[in-house]
Amino acid sequence: MSEEQPILTERRGEEEGILWITLNRPERLNALTFPLLKEMREILFNARFDRTVRCIVITGSGRGFCAGMDFSGAANPNPDPKPKGMGNEVRDIEGYRLNFRHETETYIALRRMEVPIVGMINGPCVGAGFDLASHCDLAVVSTSARFQVAYVKRGLYPDLGGFWSLPRVLGWRKAMEMMMTGRFMSAEEAHEAGFSNYLVSPEELENKTMELALELEAGPPIGQKVGKLLATRTANMDFDSAMQWSESVIPLVGMSEDAVEGRQAFVEKREPRFKGF
Repeated sequence: MSEEQPILTERRGEEEGILWITLNRPERLNALTFPLLKEMREILFNARFDRTVRCIVITGSGRGFCAGMDFSGAANPNPDPKPKGMGNEVRDIEGYRLNFRHETETYIALRRMEVPIVGMINGPCVGAGFDLASHCDLAVVSTSARFQVAYVKRGLYPDLGGFWSLPRVLGWRKAMEMMMTGRFMSAEEAHEAGFSNYLVSPEELENKTMELALELEAGPPIGQKVGKLLATRTANMDFDSAMQWSESVIPLVGMSEDAVEGRQAFVEKREPRFKGF
């Protein structure tokens, strides 16, 4: 069943504004394949144009979050065969690069999402799975999870963006330790390094994640999206330049109906009801 449906989606929440995405290859600890990545890319692309999506949760089925890329058997057949006349003895460097794009485009689609993304890390989170989790904005982690930059054990590096995200999430020294040694990191150690917002027991994981997702769903979509945009786009700017960006976009937020509702709710001492316009 899982091979037929390698990724599952569900709408949850008070307004069904939570897009719940589950990697569904439990027999392989949800290791990634090209068909799965293609489907995820399409899901994310469509969600980016759907204003009813207020937040996204990504998790894995069974006992693992994601064990990285699946290189076993025919799980990932090369979708880009060598050009005619190129024998097997020739290293097809350009084919390798184009083939890798099937993976990178999915992770780029994830980073382009404007709504908050929560990683619900239920178990082993390795290689490309660790990269995937590091690209989420928030994380709720089970004590049964563990993390590894497996690439270095194979003579590689965290090529699906972990080299970019992990230093920002874990801090430079911890990220370098993980990237250079490839050792496993426990859920407790990851939480201490700042990887997760909440560290809970396996039994509490889904409830705590849902609690956080409901809070995000109830928030002001425009304010959330612009806040995330500024956080990502101004990270390497000087303060004056960053504030000029803020000055340019503040009318979009401050004059929105949600901002009016937020002020009115404050005056009336009630919870605001944000609509996203």
